[in-house]
Amino acid sequence: MQYGKFLFGLILAASAFSASATTTISGTKDYGGATVGTSCDGQSESQQPVFYLKDGATLKNVVLKAGGAADGVHCAGSCTLSNVKWADVCEDAATMKGGSGKTMTVTGGSAYKASDKVFQHNGLGSTIKIGGGFYAETIGKLYRSCGNCSNNGSARYVVIDNVKLNGVSAGVVGINTNYGDKATITNLKIKGYKSGSPKVCVTYKGNNSGAEPSSLGEKWNTSNCVVKTSDVTSY
Repeated sequence: MQYGKFLFGLILAASAFSASATTTISGTKDYGGATVGTSCDGQSESQQPVFYLKDGATLKNVVLKAGGAADGVHCAGSCTLSNVKWADVCEDAATMKGGSGKTMTVTGGSAYKASDKVFQHNGLGSTIKIGGGFYAETIGKLYRSCGNCSNNGSARYVVIDNVKLNGVSAGVVGINTNYGDKATITNLKIKGYKSGSPKVCVTYKGNNSGAEPSSLGEKWNTSNCVVKTSDVTSY
């Protein structure tokens, strides 16, 4: 009987646990569907990530628990997030910090309750690719190229394909056209979508002073917003 209790405890530990500090990953780490987390301090930008992915790392099959997602995942270079799920996004789900020529690839997975944004893009000259059936619900934005980071001055790129959204309050993507950012969007499905609700590719005039960037409005089929009305459908 005691042995059975011991085994049950091991099963619980394998399926849901908390860590007190950031976990650094190199190579490939498959959590096998386990739920993990640290803490959450609302929209505080001083929070540490739950996971820090070194250049070339892959994070697979993990759930970041509600109330424990902190600043999510930080990607230092190229990285892959495969079937990563956020039960309740805290600050941001994932931040791309990798520089020129680096790519964060998000394939599958899901994110819920991101009051601001799901994916934050800081690294210049890098790309975030979101697809593989990724799903997000009750979010501000799916993606934002940093509008007022001190390193702003050149382009960032985002590619979105085969993504489904439900409940977007502040536009699907936000990019800074004055720096040459480029968003390429195909096969995007949005619950109850109607033209302009939500806005899809929202453009901004970014800065590096920390000031709030000014919005330049939603754009379609431009060199910065590579998306046609036929690329976005309602479900």
